Amino acid sequence: MDDWTRRRGHTYSTLPVDLGRRVPVEFLPDREAATFAQWPREHPGVEVIARARAEAYAQGARDGAPAAVQVADRWHLLKNVGDVVERLLHRHRPALEEAARQARTVAGSSGRT
Repeated sequence: MDDWTRRRGHTYSTLPVDLGRRVPVEFLPDREAATFAQWPREHPGVEVIARARAEAYAQGARDGAPAAVQVADRWHLLKNVGDVVERLLHRHRPALEEAARQARTVAGSSGRT
């Protein structure tokens, strides 16, 4: 499940996607928990729900498919990892710059470039 909008900052909708086939399967008119919960009720057999981390999606999944396993979707996982790596590199920037300076000095003194 993911949210979708025709124009950024305006009305959002929900887009259920079959991740096995990588195709959207339906278009839901909003991203409310009740609307989201109705979809798995009408499509029994949902075992795993990969979703954005919005509370409405979590609640909708709990209400509509209580036995389904909920996981964070790939896009959000990669976004979160990228954010953490960026913060880590920013925090350690002085040490990284110093290590780069030392590596250039060592390479220059050994005759390599």
